[in-house]
Amino acid sequence: MLRELIVEYGCPLVVANVLLEALGLPVPAMPTLILTGAIIASMGMDGDAWVMRLSLFNVVLVAAISALLGDLLWFWLGRRYGRRVLGFLCSISISRDTCVNRSGEVFGRFGVRILTVTKFVPGLSTLAVPVAGASGVPLINFLFYDFIGAALWAAAGVALGSFFADAVDTMLDLLDWFGWGAAFVIALFLIIYIGVRWRHRVRLLRRLRMPRVDALQLDALLSQDPPPLIIDARRGLLLQRDPVRIPGAIVLDESSSLVILDGIDRSRKFVVYCDCPNEVSASLVAEKMKRKGYPDVFPLVGGLAAWRGAGFAIEPLPLNSAAQEAAARIQHASTQ
Repeated sequence: MLRELIVEYGCPLVVANVLLEALGLPVPAMPTLILTGAIIASMGMDGDAWVMRLSLFNVVLVAAISALLGDLLWFWLGRRYGRRVLGFLCSISISRDTCVNRSGEVFGRFGVRILTVTKFVPGLSTLAVPVAGASGVPLINFLFYDFIGAALWAAAGVALGSFFADAVDTMLDLLDWFGWGAAFVIALFLIIYIGVRWRHRVRLLRRLRMPRVDALQLDALLSQDPPPLIIDARRGLLLQRDPVRIPGAIVLDESSSLVILDGIDRSRKFVVYCDCPNEVSASLVAEKMKRKGYPDVFPLVGGLAAWRGAGFAIEPLPLNSAAQEAAARIQHASTQ
């Protein structure tokens, strides 16, 4: 059944599956590429080898073009809406909410060239493209590296299927024997996978439940003596796109090291802010500080956006801050 479906609608199925995955739906296209490569290779064993190679090349080409079309939409959204589209992706992701920071750090380290391998890394491929758009990567650079990455990814899938054609053919016979029961088993495993990932996220958010302060409370605390120390936990792309801070905030370095706090009275109040969904980055820093003996640490609800939205003052990052150095590296990498 599955074999006949791919034989009759091979390329359209590849186009649809790859495009849907590129648009962000949880429908992995690699199994389709492997199956298609295996079936074409099996059919080519009794026919013209050049026809088989041309068919495999066509599958790789249409898959790469489909992936590029889907990625172009996210690239434009990243260019047009920046942090908002990244925040949206993280808010619906089953991965933890610090994915924007991680993607920004990877992009800042390797630049637009990272697009050649992102499709091989689950989770990173979804965010790297809008990160590229938000970072101001030239369109021609994006098209070049993204197409190379998509072609390598598609070729890897088709090559795997072709190389293991006999094993895949045996598996297809087994699936045909199970009939619709095989589809049920596959769907069950997919549901279990999503459920496990979602459970990990829920456990993280539950672990990071702690008292928080909002912008108005922080403003009132700043009038006390001594005032709380404010820590900016943003990194990478978020600092590059918004190089300001709450006045006097201590900006952590890229590794979120707390060494810079050595010598400060640990009994003081600390307020940590970020600019990510659910204040996860700030909460992770606060949790780490509590383990190191800082008892009064509070994440800022809504982060920098909430502070600025309430009309309170902000100031540019210091010229010699590690944050601005990291932002400069990201800006440089985006043009490479």
